Amino acid sequence: MFFLKFIRISTWWFKLPPFLVLIYLYFIKENIKDIGQEIYVILFLLSGLIVGAIFASLINNYYDQEDDTVAGKENFMTRISKIYQFITLGSIFLLGIVYSFFLLGNIFALVFYWLGWVCFYLYSCRQFRLKEKTYLGIIFDGLGSQFFPSLFIFIYLLNGNIVNNLTFVISGSIWMLFSFGMRSLIIHQYYDYDNDVKAGVATFINSSSKRVISGFNFFVLIAESVSFLIFIGTTGWTIFVLSFGIYIISLLLLKVLFKVQFYFFQPSQNYKSRSLLFDYYITILPITILLFLALKNDDNIVILVSSVLLFNVTTFFRLSSFIKN
Repeated sequence: MFFLKFIRISTWWFKLPPFLVLIYLYFIKENIKDIGQEIYVILFLLSGLIVGAIFASLINNYYDQEDDTVAGKENFMTRISKIYQFITLGSIFLLGIVYSFFLLGNIFALVFYWLGWVCFYLYSCRQFRLKEKTYLGIIFDGLGSQFFPSLFIFIYLLNGNIVNNLTFVISGSIWMLFSFGMRSLIIHQYYDYDNDVKAGVATFINSSSKRVISGFNFFVLIAESVSFLIFIGTTGWTIFVLSFGIYIISLLLLKVLFKVQFYFFQPSQNYKSRSLLFDYYITILPITILLFLALKNDDNIVILVSSVLLFNVTTFFRLSSFIKN
């Protein structure tokens, strides 16, 4: 349990299913019906994303120790000595190097993979500390956590054949940048507002005017929505219409039966509030895609069940607890 908290798994595990959406839609686009044959590719890409996410969590915790102490915020990096902190960071960096050896045959995938690491270092380290540079903090977090990893996935899958799939690749990467990159971080900054102010950490949310925030948030939401629709449109509308219809029904049920509030950016003071579209991206969309693939090939049911157990069971439990409270 300490290890899972140490690597802050709760802050990034839920962001893995949207990356799987990119992979699954690639399979549909390429008419790959038996994704069981591609399981090693899926696991390989997920492994790279997980190593990168752990590095981002550890490097952020390492440079946040002083600020978190001032704010009274829990930081598990402070529980180990400096020498073990260096060993931990060195170990995850070495693991990234080892992973990179398997990418040497695809130099562009290798470059985009490491660009994500570079962005997170610049975001966290004291020399640059882009985390406290308002817009740059939002942008670089999105680039490091979503945009470059998405490009890494696409380029690896397409093996450099980007020209014929440019709309698919760019729209998918931009959608990830603005949704789970920039919008997700803005929501996090709202949640962490008091802690950041207490620690003297300047973020986009606590150092910008309401007018600037509203304008930027509107831009982020429009960019997210347009890029997502373009991305979905490159593979067909059937899955989107079905999955989004299910999502709308779920919103109505949560609203009518449980009085749940919804938001795009600023969380409601009401405990029963959820960010719009994220449940769709994380749960409903990937499950719908896998159901679609399972109808094409019965063998894909194993992937569907495995995916639900790995990524969605905890979501269902949290939703159940969320509703009861």
